[in-house]
Amino acid sequence: MSSVLSRESCQNILDVSRETIETCDIYLNELIKWQKNLNLVGLSTLHDPWRRHILDCGQVARYIEDKNEEIIDVGSGAGLPGVILSILGFSNVSMVESDYKKTVFISEVLRKCKVTGNVLNKRIETFDNFLNKTLVFRAFASIEKTLKLLCDKLELSTKLIFLKGKNAINEKKNALKTWEELKIKYDYKIAPIIKTYTSISDKDSFLVTVEFKKD
Repeated sequence: MSSVLSRESCQNILDVSRETIETCDIYLNELIKWQKNLNLVGLSTLHDPWRRHILDCGQVARYIEDKNEEIIDVGSGAGLPGVILSILGFSNVSMVESDYKKTVFISEVLRKCKVTGNVLNKRIETFDNFLNKTLVFRAFASIEKTLKLLCDKLELSTKLIFLKGKNAINEKKNALKTWEELKIKYDYKIAPIIKTYTSISDKDSFLVTVEFKKD
C-alpha cells in the first residue's frame, strides 16, 4: 500500500502556490466537518485525502488549456472535481448535483474557500446541448452509459473528461462499440476519440478524455 500523501507533496506534484494549497486545506477541513452528518465521500478516502481528493481532482487541470473555458462538473457530489478546479483558478465552473443537501455543502465550501462557481441543483440530462463545453465526471456512470445518456446533446466542440478506475480500458472498448450502434440508429455525424492516461494519484486508475471528430 502506498504511503499517505502529504500536503507538501501534493503541492509539489500539482505545482501550485502556497495560497492555493492553503485553500485546498480549507476545503478538506469543511469536507471532514460536513461528512459527519452528510455522506459526501467514502470514509476510507479521508485517511489519505490529499491523494484521493486534491491530487486526483487537481490532475484534471492538465487537460484543460483555457482557464476561462466553460466547465461542467457532472454529478458533483462533494464538489469534486469542480471546487478544486475553481480553487486552481478556473473561472467558469458549474457544479451540477441533483441532491439538494450536497448543493448546500458545495455553495458553503465555495464561500469558505472564497472562490466562485455556479451551483446547479438539477440533472445533467435536462441541459439542451454542450456546445463549446468541457464536462468532467468523477464517480458518475460508465463511459458507455454516459454517452447513451447524453448522445443527443454532444457536439463537435464538446469535450468529456472522466476519472476512472482499473476498468477504464474495458469501458473505452464498450463505449466505442456503443457509439457505432448509436450512430447507425440516430445517423450521428460525429465520432468520439477516446484516450486513456495513467492517473497521477493511483497507478491502477486512469484519466480518460473524449473528444469528437467529423464522421
